[in-house]
Amino acid sequence: MDRSAEVPGSRDDGRVGRVLAGIGERIGRLRAEREMSRAALAGSARVGEQRLADVEEERGTPTLAELTAVAAVLDVPLAELFTDAVPGPAAVVMRGDEVPTVESGDLAVQVLTPRSVLPGLYAARYRLSPTGLGVRPVQHEGHDWLYVLSGQLRVEFEQDSVTLRAGDSASFGSTVRHRLVVPGDEPAEFLAVGATLLTTPADH
Repeated sequence: MDRSAEVPGSRDDGRVGRVLAGIGERIGRLRAEREMSRAALAGSARVGEQRLADVEEERGTPTLAELTAVAAVLDVPLAELFTDAVPGPAAVVMRGDEVPTVESGDLAVQVLTPRSVLPGLYAARYRLSPTGLGVRPVQHEGHDWLYVLSGQLRVEFEQDSVTLRAGDSASFGSTVRHRLVVPGDEPAEFLAVGATLLTTPADH
C-alpha cells in the first residue's frame, strides 16, 4: 500500500487526528445500515477490499479521493464521514484558527459544521488546484449550494456545465451527477453547503 498517497498531517497533527478519529467506524456503520458488504463498497468505490478493511478498522489513513468515492457510494455528503458527535449545546463556535485543513493531492477541505447541531446540513470550505480531471463525479441525496471565494470553478453536469467566478454561486439538486473542475491557472476556493431532507412530508 502506498503510504505517500495518504492524507498528510498539518502543522498540528493532533487536530487533524481528531478530525479523522472514528471515520472508519462511521464508514462501517453506514455500510451496515445499507446492508452492503465490504467487498461491494470497495468494488463500487474502486478501493481495494483490504485497503477499506484497514480504514474501517483504523489501521490506515484514507485519502480524500478515497473518502469522496466512498461517500458517493454510500450516498452521503463527504462531511458526514468526518463527524458524528452526540448532540451538544444550542450553538457550537468553530474558530477559524482551530479548524484543521485536511489535504490530499489537488484538494484541501475544512469541515465547518458539526452534524450534532445541524443534522442534515453540512458546510465545508474547499481549495481545488487546477487539474485536467477535477474531482470525481458524485451524486447523493439532497441539495448543494456553492459559493466561489476566489478563482474559477466549473460545475459539470451530465448534459450541461456552468463556470463560476469569485462572488458567483450555484444551487442544484445533488441527485444530479456532477463534477467540479478548475478551468483557470489559479486554485479555486469555494464554500459548499448541502442539505438533506431527514423526513418525508406526510401525504395530505
